Amino acid sequence: MMDLYTGMVEERHKIWLARQDDAPQPWTKDPVLVNLKMTNMFRVLDPGSQFVFDLDGDDPVDVITRLVFYRITNRPSTWYALRTRLGRYPVAADFTENPERITAFLDLYRNLGNPIFSGAYIIIPEPGTANDKMEGAVRLTHTFVTEKAETFLDATTQDERFAVLESTPGLGKFLSMQILTDWAYLQIDEPDLSFIMAGPGARRGAALLHPTKKAEDVIYDLTVDWMDHQTVTLAGRSLTLMDVQNTLCEFSKYAREIDTPRRKTAYRPAHPGAQPTPILPQWW
Repeated sequence: MMDLYTGMVEERHKIWLARQDDAPQPWTKDPVLVNLKMTNMFRVLDPGSQFVFDLDGDDPVDVITRLVFYRITNRPSTWYALRTRLGRYPVAADFTENPERITAFLDLYRNLGNPIFSGAYIIIPEPGTANDKMEGAVRLTHTFVTEKAETFLDATTQDERFAVLESTPGLGKFLSMQILTDWAYLQIDEPDLSFIMAGPGARRGAALLHPTKKAEDVIYDLTVDWMDHQTVTLAGRSLTLMDVQNTLCEFSKYAREIDTPRRKTAYRPAHPGAQPTPILPQWW
C-alpha cells in the first residue's frame, strides 16, 4: 500500500510538470490518473490559493477577511462580480459596516442564474437563523471580522490561529485549516509549519497506510520520508505537512478507484492549454 501511495504522488506531480512544459495529453499511463480529477500534490498550487495570492491590498484585517470569505465561496467568478459591483474586491469594512449590501448584491447575482459557491464546502447556519447558505456565508464572515479577527492577528502560533478560526460558528476544522494555510503562504517570512489538522479525506488515506496510527502522526512521518528522498519537489522544496495531508486525501480517492472502478470519460482539465508559472510565497 505504501508503494501504491508513493507511486501515485510521484506520478501525479510528473503530470503537473508535463503540463508546465505544455506537453500534450495523455500526461500519464497510469490507468487511474489518466481519468481521475485530482488536485496537485503541492497545496500551494491549488487554484484558490493562486487566486488569493494575486488580490490587491496588504492590510492584515482585510487579508484574513478575504481569505475567510474566499474559502467559503471558493469561486473566482463570484469575486470578479463583487469587484465589478464594488469597484474593488471586498474588504473587512464591507462585512462590518454594510454587510446587507454584499448580501443584496449576491442575492441578485444568484437570482440571475449565477452560482456563488463552488460546491466544495458547506456552510452550517447558526441555530435559529435562516437556512440560506449565501446569507450564512456573509453572516459568518461578519462574525469573524467583528469577534475573531483581532484575536487571530494577535495569536503567535499556528495552533492558536487555528483555534480562533475553528471557534467561528460554521467554519469547522477542515475549512479552518484551509484558511490558515493560505494565511501562511501570504506571510513575508517563513512561518512555523509544524501544525497540521488532518481532514476527513486525509484520515481515510492515512488509515489505508497505518490503520491504527493517528492521521497526524502518519502525516509527520511521511513528511520526513519525502524530505529524506527528495523525489517530489517544487522550486527546491519538498512536501510540507499540509502538502502530505493533501496527498493522503487524494490517495483515498485513488485507492477507492482501484478497489471499485467507475466508468469514466477521458479526463478534461478545468484549465486547458499552456499553464501559467505558479505564484509562490515570498519565503518559498
